[in-house]
Amino acid sequence: MLREGGNYHRGISPSNLRFYRTSCGRVIGVLNDYDLSFSQNDCPRGNERILGTVPFMPTDLLTPSALESKVEHVYRYDVESFAWVFVWVCLQYRDGKLRQKRRPLDQWLALKVDALMCSMLKSHFLMLMCHEHKTRPSSSHRDNWVLAQTLLDSVGLFYAVATDDDDVVFQMWLKDPVESLTTV
Repeated sequence: MLREGGNYHRGISPSNLRFYRTSCGRVIGVLNDYDLSFSQNDCPRGNERILGTVPFMPTDLLTPSALESKVEHVYRYDVESFAWVFVWVCLQYRDGKLRQKRRPLDQWLALKVDALMCSMLKSHFLMLMCHEHKTRPSSSHRDNWVLAQTLLDSVGLFYAVATDDDDVVFQMWLKDPVESLTTV
């Protein structure tokens, strides 16, 4: 819906995502809290103020030029934010509650005021730690972790093959990874 309507949320974080189960067990996700969002049809583009929660912001928005508000928000940024939130939930939560021990991403929050350091930590995680055998999700998120790793592989691929085409991003970052896991 966001992609097709040309809408940008710009603040995807765990607190903005909810889900519920239907009577037949299907899980339905809901994205809420649109106070930072805008539509490409009614808002000027370029030199936009950078908004969001640092640990979940795309790495492109954690650069010096982005922090000086010299970027244009694109769909890919919302998708990457969603991927980081999904990783966060898999590694930091168990059975819907924050884990008491072994939360490997706590350092991202400890450095929340330093966006550049958070960007380096996330880049390191993306390139080295995502598939490290010591990086383990909680028992309640083992199945989700496979999808989280696949989403991050798509993010990593972007940095090798850069594109801001919404349809390409949707296909490569969301549709293909989800379909590859659901057709197995």
